[in-house]
Parts: sequence; C-alpha cells; structure tokens
Amino acid sequence: MHWADVEAGLLVDSPLIATGITPSGPIHLGSLREILTGDAIRRAKDDARLIYIADSIDPLRKVYPFLNEDYEEYVGKPLSEIPCPCGSHESYAHHFLAPFLESIERLGVECDVLHTHEMYAEGEYEEAARKLILNRERVKDILTTVTGRTLNNDWYPYNPICRECGKMNTNVTNFSDPYVEYICGCGYQGKADIRKADGKLPWRCDWPARWWILGVECEPLGKDHAAAGGSWDTGKLIVEDIFDRDAPNPVVYEWIQLKGKGAMSSSTGVAIKAEDILDTVGPEVVRFLLYKYKLQTHIDIEPGLGVLELIDEYDAWEAGYFAGTIDEDSRRVYELSQVDDIPAQQPYRVPYKHLVNLVQIYDDKKHTWELVRDDKCNIHDRKLFETRVEQVRYWLNKFAPDMVKFSILESLPEVQLSDIERTFLSEYLEELISKEDWTPEWLHQKVHERAEETGIKKGKAFRLFYRIFIGQPRGPKLGRFLAQLERDFVVDRLREACLDH
Repeated sequence: MHWADVEAGLLVDSPLIATGITPSGPIHLGSLREILTGDAIRRAKDDARLIYIADSIDPLRKVYPFLNEDYEEYVGKPLSEIPCPCGSHESYAHHFLAPFLESIERLGVECDVLHTHEMYAEGEYEEAARKLILNRERVKDILTTVTGRTLNNDWYPYNPICRECGKMNTNVTNFSDPYVEYICGCGYQGKADIRKADGKLPWRCDWPARWWILGVECEPLGKDHAAAGGSWDTGKLIVEDIFDRDAPNPVVYEWIQLKGKGAMSSSTGVAIKAEDILDTVGPEVVRFLLYKYKLQTHIDIEPGLGVLELIDEYDAWEAGYFAGTIDEDSRRVYELSQVDDIPAQQPYRVPYKHLVNLVQIYDDKKHTWELVRDDKCNIHDRKLFETRVEQVRYWLNKFAPDMVKFSILESLPEVQLSDIERTFLSEYLEELISKEDWTPEWLHQKVHERAEETGIKKGKAFRLFYRIFIGQPRGPKLGRFLAQLERDFVVDRLREACLDH
C-alpha cells in the first residue's frame, strides 16, 4: 500500500492537513516535498482539507546572498513589512511566495493559503498568546528540558515588534493583559497588543498554537523538525500541556538533494526553483518524482542528464500502467502523479531524448510533429507534444550540459579529409544511395561495417560525421541523429564533402 493511503487511514473524518514555509527567499524544489506530501494524503482521504501557511510575519534574519546590501536595514523586520525586491508585489514575503503558489496550482494542489501576518492582525492568535504567556514558566520548563537550552528568567513566549524601528529586537519586561511591555535595542520602550500584529510567538510556540487554533490533524514535516529535541518534540508537549489537545499526526519526510551538492537551500544557492523544474519536466513528472519514493528516502536530482532518465522512467511507468504490467503500488504512484483525472487511454508520448535532437534540428513545430506523429494521434496528443517541445527547449537553455547541445551547420565547414577518410565516406555514401533503409540501427551499423572494411578507426569515423554536420568533435547518437535529418540533406552534405575536400 502506498504511504499516502497508509497515512490517510490514520486520520479521522474530515481532517485538516497543514504545511507551510517562511517565504524568506526563492522557494525551491525541496520545499515541494512537504506540500505534495500533504496533497497526496488529502487525495487519499475523503473530505480532507489542506492548508498552506506562509509565515509572513517572521523577521528577515540576515542579508542572504541573493539580496543586495540595501536590505541590511530590514534585518529583524517582518517579511510582510519589507519592500518587494522587484517592486511588483505587495511585500518581500509576497515576492517569493507568488511564484511558488503559481507552481503548486500548476501541480494540481488544492489548498487554502493563510498568511500569518493576517492571522495575527485579525486576532486569531490572541487567546493562544494569552495562554502561553500566562503559562510561561511551564512553557520555559518544556523548552529547557527538551532542548537543553538556557532561557533567561525574564523570558516571555512573545516577540514584540518595536513601534519605533519596526524590528523584533526587543525584550519583554511585563505582561498586563492584553499588552506586552518591552524595551527595544533601539532604546524605545513601548507596548504590544496581543490582539493585533504587534508581535508574534517564537516558532516553537507558534507551531503548537496554530495546531490548536486551526484544529490541525496531520502535518508533514522535514526530518530537521523531527530530530530529537527539535521543534516537533517541544510542540507536542506544549500543545498537550498548555492547549489540552493531541498533537497532529506527524508525517516525516527526507530532504531532496541536488546531486553532488547536498540538501537544497536558497540561502546557500544550492537549489532549483520550483518553477524551473516544472518548466523542464512538467507537473506530472514532478509529482511522480516525489511519490515513487518512500518518505524516509532522500531524493537526489540532477537537472542535467538526470532529467532525461527521470522522464524516460515516467513514460515507462505510464506505459506499464495502461498495459497492466506494473504492480499495485506502482499503479498508485501513477494515479497520484496525475494533475487531473487519469487519462482514459495511454497518451502518445514522444520520447524526451528524441525531442532533444529534433528541437535542435528543426525550429518548426508543425514539421517536427509530422515527423513523429502516428495515425492514431488526436488533438490532445498534439498538445502534449507541443508542451514537451517547450519543456525540452527550456531544459536546453537552463540545464542541459554542453555535450548535448548542437546546431546543424547551414553549409559544409572547412574539413580536410585524409585519403582513408574520403574512402570511408564515399563507401558510406554509396550505401545510402543504393539502399532504401533509413533507420537509426541501419545507419549506425553501416558506420561500423564501412569503417572496418576501409581500416579507419571507428571513433575517428564517427567524429567525421559530427565535424561535417555540426562542426563539433562529438554529438548525439549518430544513427538516431542521421535518421532525424532529411535523407536528401544527408546525401547532399556527404557528397559535397567527398567531392570538394
């Protein structure tokens, strides 16, 4: 049984599933594992609801590498109160959140989005903040016991926002309901109203508070939160002790790693934006990538050649689904991977690797479609083809290694042929002219045969074709490459090479 169905079976009727993120920078592919985990469980559980919480009231903690030094003055201020880096969004938080929300919509995720700066402003945290502050000694005891950290005697579970400088560089001095009195590092002394967005709870208190406020029954979380002494351990005790309710069912997942570089992190630059991977492989393949693994398995992704293998694997699972040759768990993975309903029949997929060559050979989509279509193709198949063409183009521009990139030379380049090269090429050309075969296998095999007969080294023979057609010492698999070109063009180019050089 797939893990989504197992987790769904642990929940009561109409459960609320919650995930979230602090939008402090570009939201990367690794962050998709959390919300897509929640979405899989939602799909597997009737009447379940998924919410996505943007911690928009969290402060900017530092000037990240992707920011300019002007943002130094905003460190410590809520993300919702910091100007948008591009000037097109309501705030810094919205700037980074907007493309991610567009991505999850493309992925078919159905969720309600909540912003914590609005939740605080609307008073949704008031009663939770009051409970935590009035029970601060018990909260402090939980935090110190579980984490081993030492908290000051005057510690309060509340971080006021200074009315003067707008930062959370404050120390609480007293609580006189509903006001938290504080002194800021800038020297200002003031009061924060817990009924408003005048401050926020620290994360280890905020998390259990929202479980209680919203009635969360299930929450996917990364392994860092679930580590011994982590925020899950403290949150569980706080929600049970202070709010007198059970903690949600935790669904712990491993991280997505950029192969050879480690876990994704926007702050270190080791990341792939969610929208970039969607534009490269499409939403179904992204969902497939996450759902084919167990939650406890970390996922390595390599956006270069690794993408080609991933899409080949998806296409093979899809074919197996409709042929009835894959097991039940694999069938479930395919079903959960679909953005919309499961197709009534197997879609016609032009192999991604095949298109990598065709897109670089022909710029005309219509002509390319005529080369790859079959008589059974319909309008939907044509749309799938056109979408994949755009994905291939994006991959070539963004992630493809130089070794797979090429362009067909408009005219024969300057090549100096040795006698043995000219003999080999002439005999190969005779084969092309005299035989009707034009398959990748035949074209490839004839290179081997003619090279062996003329005595030219096979590697040199293959390189000769790449020099003549693309001006490079190497290129795509030769048989398939030649088969994708117009036969007359190949014959004419080889004849010109034999005669003129």
